[in-house]
Amino acid sequence: MLDRSKIPSSLAVHRVWVPERDSDRRRPVAYVGDRRRRTIGVILIALGVVAALGVQLTRAAFWLAFVPLLVAWAGAAYAGGGRTGFYEVDDDGGLGEYLGRSKPDFSSMRAVK
Repeated sequence: MLDRSKIPSSLAVHRVWVPERDSDRRRPVAYVGDRRRRTIGVILIALGVVAALGVQLTRAAFWLAFVPLLVAWAGAAYAGGGRTGFYEVDDDGGLGEYLGRSKPDFSSMRAVK
């Protein structure tokens, strides 16, 4: 299974999927997120929301509301970048091959925390 001591402290494991049957030869899969990027992304999204409320309260021009939207969108894109994604778990418990950011096929696998 996953050995958290072999994972860099800058990464956070959110979920692990393991095969349902012991006879299944598939490796477990872990979803990993980059802590620093996620924190900065959340700050940018919050800044975008506050700026959008400021535009609304000051009754500024309508087109000005797109600037906070772009800031929040950039924050979401930044938070999901970096080393965030799905990884196979090696036999020694460390992170193995990077599978990408899109969800792989989890048929015949169950999620564990």
